[in-house]
Amino acid sequence: MKKNNNIILLLLGIFLLIAIAVVSIKILDQEKTSQPLSPKQNFVLKSINGDTFNLHTDTKKILIDGMENKIIFLKVFGWDCKFCMKEVPELIELKKTLPEKFAVLAIEAQNSTKELSLEKIKKYEINYPIILGENQDKFYRYLQEQYGWTGIIPLTIVISTKGDILAFELGQKSYSLSELFKASLDK
Repeated sequence: MKKNNNIILLLLGIFLLIAIAVVSIKILDQEKTSQPLSPKQNFVLKSINGDTFNLHTDTKKILIDGMENKIIFLKVFGWDCKFCMKEVPELIELKKTLPEKFAVLAIEAQNSTKELSLEKIKKYEINYPIILGENQDKFYRYLQEQYGWTGIIPLTIVISTKGDILAFELGQKSYSLSELFKASLDK
């Protein structure tokens, strides 16, 4: 009987040690993933149409390969966001009238399907790249840590021709995106 109790105690001790080890490993893994991101990051975003955009970030800078020498509106939006959709016609018009000076890159943050996004692109005749937001957690985290973004959409990040962040605009605006673009030309 005493021998059985010793075996049971030994097995319980081994089980307890294994449980502590597993919990410790999980805690260490969580600490690794919750380390703050440095300002210097590289992100690869793929549009619904298959185009790849390489973003290189630093303190108050975002450079996007292939969009050099243009003022860029980096948008985070949702198809179900009425304020976001209100901006779409103006973005389309700016892109049409200023193709050499202006670019838009938009991330759909409400995790809509590719099919729905393609329908909306066709319906609204969107002439700028749309990125599905489902795999952009690291980029969202970067925006939260570096700029204090809380997830409010629409988000408009205005980037100068040299990659400097000129504006970080949240939510509905009392001015037009055209006015924001014109103000960006002066900087």
